[in-house]
Amino acid sequence: MAYITDIILKRRSIRRYKPQKIEKGIILEVIRAAMYAPSAVNKQPWHFIVIDDRKIMERIMEIHRSSKMLETASHAVLVCGDELLQHDTGYWIADCGAATQNMLLAATSLGLGSCWIGLYPRENRMNAIRELFSLPSHVLPFAIVSLGYPDEEKEIPDRFKPDRIFYNTWANPY
Repeated sequence: MAYITDIILKRRSIRRYKPQKIEKGIILEVIRAAMYAPSAVNKQPWHFIVIDDRKIMERIMEIHRSSKMLETASHAVLVCGDELLQHDTGYWIADCGAATQNMLLAATSLGLGSCWIGLYPRENRMNAIRELFSLPSHVLPFAIVSLGYPDEEKEIPDRFKPDRIFYNTWANPY
């Protein structure tokens, strides 16, 4: 059994996938993990659109030039925030960020590769995606997560920076 810290360190942005389809049950497990993310006052202001239509993925790649990993992804999931469900103005952003991170970690734990494709706060991207998916006005696109069986391996980099940790005040390194 892997510890969560092992999964956190192992998670990488995967941009090349094998041509194997992910089973529906595994996709649902990834989204289940997203729905267990913390949210302000437990409002859970998120919605998810599962995408496996190649034409829709091609359209996303036209809209967002940094989404080329969708060429080989089995699926993608559009993470949306619902302004009517959020605790207060702007809370949907942090809530959807937590849900997206849970998806990435769940994907890694299930042997999948994933990549966070940012939409928020780029209004041009958000508006184009909103139109593509016919989202209601109170539902805002936050991110797209590509999913697939990885066709690349990445080393775990050393990102630990002790000089960014302080004790009780800024002037006191930990």
